[in-house]
Amino acid sequence: MKIAYFTDTFVPSMNGIVTSILNSSKMLAARGHKIYIFTVRPKGERCDSRLLCKNVRVIYHEGMGLINYPDFALVRPEVVRTITTIKRIRPDVIHIHTPSLVGWLALFVSSVFDIPVVGTYHTFLPDFLQYAPLPRISRTDVAKRFTWMYTRRFYNRCDLVTTPSIAMKRELERHGIKRKVLFISNGVDLEKFRPMRAGKTGKTVLHVGRIGYEKNINVVLKAFRELLKSHDDAKLVIAGRGPDLEKLKSYAVRLGIDKSTRFLGPVPHDALPKLYSSADVFVTASTIETEGLVILEAMACGLPIVGVNALAVPYIVKHGRNGFIAKPNRKDEIADCLKKLLDSKELRARFGKESLRMVKRFSLDNVMDEFEKAYCSLRGK
Repeated sequence: MKIAYFTDTFVPSMNGIVTSILNSSKMLAARGHKIYIFTVRPKGERCDSRLLCKNVRVIYHEGMGLINYPDFALVRPEVVRTITTIKRIRPDVIHIHTPSLVGWLALFVSSVFDIPVVGTYHTFLPDFLQYAPLPRISRTDVAKRFTWMYTRRFYNRCDLVTTPSIAMKRELERHGIKRKVLFISNGVDLEKFRPMRAGKTGKTVLHVGRIGYEKNINVVLKAFRELLKSHDDAKLVIAGRGPDLEKLKSYAVRLGIDKSTRFLGPVPHDALPKLYSSADVFVTASTIETEGLVILEAMACGLPIVGVNALAVPYIVKHGRNGFIAKPNRKDEIADCLKKLLDSKELRARFGKESLRMVKRFSLDNVMDEFEKAYCSLRGK
């Protein structure tokens, strides 16, 4: 089968969408499918070919920075070039991963050549409005209503919609997506992400992910300051890159926790299993997770999780089983959850073991089986 991916974000950027595309393209290619990735290349950047494999080809468009976010760039659609390429490739299915200009280009060529389209809703768009060049209205109810109107207009043009959590399936259906919506996880590579021998100390808290305002890392920092009042030897490690990195470093200084907090910046994906395995607890205060791939990776490495009761998080973090769920934006509750876990090696071990058991159903093999079934159904098989 020939599958054409369309996405506005890809390597050298690294985020949950990119990780999902890399994982799925490699596994589908290994199963004998041919994958063509139509995407944006930031100026001066190049794809590391080592991240790809046989049967995967990348077709780049040149990006332009109309959105103030380093992992995403609008693109000047190269319509004629794309039509020519699609005509030559003749893919069986088009799979859209981002609903912006590259996505609209995909919808256009799909109509020209009558190719079925899958659209995956990866990102909770209303919480990314701050990065649009309209700062005065970006957080208003009008802007959020417009975002959902845009979402409906885009995804109702797809033949099938997928989203990585049951929470987002329900959210999309509630906001007027009329096409069939399937819950299909992004999946986690359980051969790569697994517990490794590492020097655990019983006091290391880890956060991995994009360093942006929408992840509420400021709440994690405030919760960690509360934790230090009873655990002055605790350490907070924050890995990832994003537009708020320097701002959060300064905020840690203002909170007086900078000596106990390490900002690692971007960490190579191959180094993440060891990083997860070196920590004792994984924490996130994000309220916009459509799945939370980093949570699944942490679970696959045997970590207990502290998260908040929002969107997909409580569907994979079960309170009192593999972690704790706090109310959103409640630094005191998050700190209390962290304290309970750091206080008890037995509790960490029990929750970590449950994380390993629960994450098995999110294995990449299972996910690719579901996507193959979905692709084949669109081809009438």
